[in-house]
Amino acid sequence: MKHFVFSLMMIFCVLSCTEAIEKPKDLLPEDEMSKIIADFAINEQQYTIAQNINSENATRFILKKYKIKGELFTASYQYYMTKPAVIKEILDDAQKIIVEKDPKAEAFINKKLKENPGIPPQAR
Repeated sequence: MKHFVFSLMMIFCVLSCTEAIEKPKDLLPEDEMSKIIADFAINEQQYTIAQNINSENATRFILKKYKIKGELFTASYQYYMTKPAVIKEILDDAQKIIVEKDPKAEAFINKKLKENPGIPPQAR
């Protein structure tokens, strides 16, 4: 019985050391992720204003602009989502990029954060 408990504890130790999602081979750098996410957010905002914009073409344009495939972005995003401190920094940087491009966005962001105080970075 002692060996069983010991074996079980060893398995838990080994499993707890592995990452939830394996690091992608060509992981996008954090600063590039911030830029891409900022562009996606701006694109999404344009789509809500003018619904005649083809969002799929706009998404392809953004991916082509950064010379990446959608699968790489998705894999990198999923990996960073398993690292709360890192994804928060990426999303905060993306928010700064948006504010730099449109200073009026800061007032809107702050208003929404006051209305929804516990909102996680991923939902901003």
